[in-house]
Amino acid sequence: MPTEESLRPLDALNARVMQHPAAARLTLMSRILLAVAFIPTGSVKLMGERFTSLGVNTSVGAFFEAMYQTGAYWRFLGLSQVVAGLLLLIPATAFYGAVLFLPILVNVVVITLAIEFKGTPMVTLPMLLANLWLLAWDWPRWRAVLITEKSRPVVRTWSRLERAGWLLGAASVAAFLFAIRGAALKGTAGALVGLGVIGGLMVVTAWVRGARGR
Repeated sequence: MPTEESLRPLDALNARVMQHPAAARLTLMSRILLAVAFIPTGSVKLMGERFTSLGVNTSVGAFFEAMYQTGAYWRFLGLSQVVAGLLLLIPATAFYGAVLFLPILVNVVVITLAIEFKGTPMVTLPMLLANLWLLAWDWPRWRAVLITEKSRPVVRTWSRLERAGWLLGAASVAAFLFAIRGAALKGTAGALVGLGVIGGLMVVTAWVRGARGR
């Protein structure tokens, strides 16, 4: 078992990183992007719909069709992704969402590499790295398992404008993914992109105001 002394360098590193505004925002963005990437696609599976239109004459199409035909297992995959995404969006449960996403993302990465899903590993691998970042961010929780509980440094808060921007951006991206998947909101993709841009501008404006205030 590790000792208190051996964990001090990791404690110090985590404390420095957590108090940096850029690191805190990277954590927030990672949570939002993983959530909006998997909640819509998971919802498609949960509703019992096919994930791809590729034919069974391709390895990718055959693989997803085989999983789709399992029925209950297909819906279970969707439920797991939706639950993990929702947990990430709630600050009090974000840690558990990151833990649940780890096996999901490892599985997704292995699948995309194994069946030669062209180009997709360029997306799934960064997703896995983002999830590993989230797990590292919550180092104090892992430390408690290894040795003793340690209090977390206070993370800097954000203005109402920035919070509203993140909320608007996340909601518009999730709705956009629903729209292009054909699950709902058909014909609204352009408007949703515009709302996402507005949300991004709100966040950037809040950053600029904060920088000038300091």
